[in-house]
Amino acid sequence: MKKIKILLIEDTPEDIGFVTIQLTESFGQDYTLEKSDYFSKALQLLSIKTYDVIILDLSLPDSYGLETFKTLIKHCNSPIIVYTGLLHELIKKEMMESGAQDYLIKGQTSNETLKHSIIQSIKNYNLNKK
Repeated sequence: MKKIKILLIEDTPEDIGFVTIQLTESFGQDYTLEKSDYFSKALQLLSIKTYDVIILDLSLPDSYGLETFKTLIKHCNSPIIVYTGLLHELIKKEMMESGAQDYLIKGQTSNETLKHSIIQSIKNYNLNKK
């Protein structure tokens, strides 16, 4: 299995730690993780690197909400999984209609759910690109 390259755009140390543990328990050594705690830093990374999937928090020190997602989708060629504490059906609906591959709620996402989301997001994104 090829290592999955993941960019995690998240600023909360506890959430970064939690996702890292989930990824390790789900994928073992079959992934690489790069982290960005600022949206501007993530955009810089995306200008020089590619990732198989991006996990995006919507509440960052330098960007917030739907605009964060809409800006990100313009700057990358990777599937985006929204990973947020915002449990709001209208936001979820708008994100999914705008191109998010999945919308996961912090604290309600199991290892298996995250793994399934990543694998399906990559698969669906690549199928839709063809």
